[in-house]
Amino acid sequence: MKNQEILSLIKYKKTRLSKNEYDIYSKQIILKQIGVEGQKKLRKAKILVVGAGGLGSPTMIYLVISGIGHIGIIDHDEIEKSNLNRQILYNKNDIGKEKVFSAKNSLNNINENCKIITHKCKLNRENSIEIVSHYDIIIDTTDNFRTRHIIDETCHKLHKIYIYGAVREFEGQVAVFNYKNGIRYKDLYKKESKIIQNTCNTRGIMGITTGYIGTLQAIELIKIILGLSKGCKNFIISYNLIEIMIKKKLIYLKRHAIQSINYQKRDERILSNIDLDYKKNKIYIIIDLRNSKDFNMKHIKKSINIPIIKFKLTQTIKLINKFKNIGQIIIYCNTKYKSIIASKFLVQYSIKHEIA
Repeated sequence: MKNQEILSLIKYKKTRLSKNEYDIYSKQIILKQIGVEGQKKLRKAKILVVGAGGLGSPTMIYLVISGIGHIGIIDHDEIEKSNLNRQILYNKNDIGKEKVFSAKNSLNNINENCKIITHKCKLNRENSIEIVSHYDIIIDTTDNFRTRHIIDETCHKLHKIYIYGAVREFEGQVAVFNYKNGIRYKDLYKKESKIIQNTCNTRGIMGITTGYIGTLQAIELIKIILGLSKGCKNFIISYNLIEIMIKKKLIYLKRHAIQSINYQKRDERILSNIDLDYKKNKIYIIIDLRNSKDFNMKHIKKSINIPIIKFKLTQTIKLINKFKNIGQIIIYCNTKYKSIIASKFLVQYSIKHEIA
């Protein structure tokens, strides 16, 4: 067993449920798919819900009553009277108040054991990395394509699972993106596509539709946390509530060959730069942040593989500290955002380095 897995196991075994939690979750703990260990997994989970509206309301309610330990809410809107037909977290006394704070109060009244973190802002390219990096799984309950593409790109860069939901009139869609090297949102809707934005204001919506789809998003999340979803989900499911129809559409991936070419060109560029400096008698320690599978397939000669997930370990920092006395440390990854995250760890310990 790897060091990271041992540390995770030790931390997991230290998780304890209080008597109050046993009383609240007793009926689901007796389910064979959950049990005490499954309930601990739910408690340890950190989930970000993007949007506190029609889809976000039922999703968060079911996550809270299921015992999810941490829920982040990001939204910048205030509650309007027209929201009340579907945004079931709020009532007439909340009109004019900020959604994230009203949602937090309502959820805490349902289950005080759940820690609610509020982000009163709009998710954008400037703040997405910082916010998303603190959570395990991201649930998209938004209603615009621009934000969805930001969620998609950020989750891909940070290796986060993205649970998508969308509604229109009496129809809805649910999909799980970026799961076990599966499909992404961009595989469904290309960024450059000229898609007409259909909102509740233009097409109309009922609470039964958002309630149904939001509940399905919560179900997908719980299945992933409990390990009930085993394989890739390279499909999207569409629901029609009037016709009681369910359609499953497979999505085919076409991006892997292009990525391999990009990686090769990047490696060649880095190698050429390093070769020039070797002539000046410089010594380099190249740290490759990719996972072991990608590293073993192809890597820069004499580079050292330390996956990004291991940068949190004390022994990793101690090892890199020894390297700095030998030569110049270079951090390398095909995803630059991983390099930035690793760089922040090294800066904390005053370890000089460069990002390739």
